[in-house]
Amino acid sequence: MDQIVADLSQDVRELITGEGSEYSDLSPLLNNITDDPTIFEPIVTFFENSPSQLHRHFARELRESFSSVLRAKLSTAAEELEKERFSLYSALLDMYNLEGCPERLHGLLTLNYDNFLECAAAHISERQLDLGVAIPPEGAANGEAPLRLIKLHGSFNWHDAWPISLADDARGLWIPPGINKNKQDYPFTVLWGAARDLLNCDVLRVVGCQLSANDWDLISLLFTTRHANRLRGPYTVEVIDNPRTALSLREKYPFLEIRSLVDIETLSLGDHFTAALLNQHTPVPFRGLSSADKDQVLAEAERRDKNWFRVWLILMAEALVREPEVRSLETETNSFSTYLGV
Repeated sequence: MDQIVADLSQDVRELITGEGSEYSDLSPLLNNITDDPTIFEPIVTFFENSPSQLHRHFARELRESFSSVLRAKLSTAAEELEKERFSLYSALLDMYNLEGCPERLHGLLTLNYDNFLECAAAHISERQLDLGVAIPPEGAANGEAPLRLIKLHGSFNWHDAWPISLADDARGLWIPPGINKNKQDYPFTVLWGAARDLLNCDVLRVVGCQLSANDWDLISLLFTTRHANRLRGPYTVEVIDNPRTALSLREKYPFLEIRSLVDIETLSLGDHFTAALLNQHTPVPFRGLSSADKDQVLAEAERRDKNWFRVWLILMAEALVREPEVRSLETETNSFSTYLGV
């Protein structure tokens, strides 16, 4: 939402203040809708639940505007960035191709509507994708189990038909923004069930999702899959974001026991990152620091690269180099090592 709020605000302003607008009575709400990107989804839901036909129609117009603006942004990114648009994803997927990598990728969940992850998967290998619904598979059936990629809110390039097929010019089969995500119909019932199965895992890494009140259905899913698995204990939740943001989310959702970049236990990544932020050469546990030193670590982290996904991938590269089983960061495509410059 942060990336599209300017264009979206312009559309909303025209809807309300344009000549002959039937929504002019809503002008007192204009600044609320356009100034704060987090309020857009609640506003859509409130109008959608209104007893007024006019307000419900306005909610539909807001959703159409959201779709149009986001599609335009994605199209521009695809044209300007070409393969670079999915380079972070390619680096992530290629990391699991490293010989001796101590982790296995169980699958991917996304709330995004674009197909950048699919493009990255096609670039890295010819492994088939399991999208959780009856979409004809792409890629080669090379004996490997398909990579599971579950798009919880659907996709802009899915045809709204059965069986679902793929096309760049499709109107999309997707859950529009709103507090109440309508997932009671096919294929979303299937997708959310597949997500539950996928979360039978050891570690969940959350990248680029703020886990806000608008994601309440997702938070409920994480809670139940963490605490209602009869075969294993709760999985670890690692939030790949500004450490201060992750620590705030830990306080907000204590039942998720969130790990931030400075206290991730996987491969001792957090201890090494904390040491680097303190300009020390031996691992330092963040939890053992004084309040003043913790504040120093968090402040120093905020002065670093703001692309937290890339920061985490670099930290993983450094951690993997320390693993005796990983003798090289080279792979067939070298997407991991080339993107990170390691």
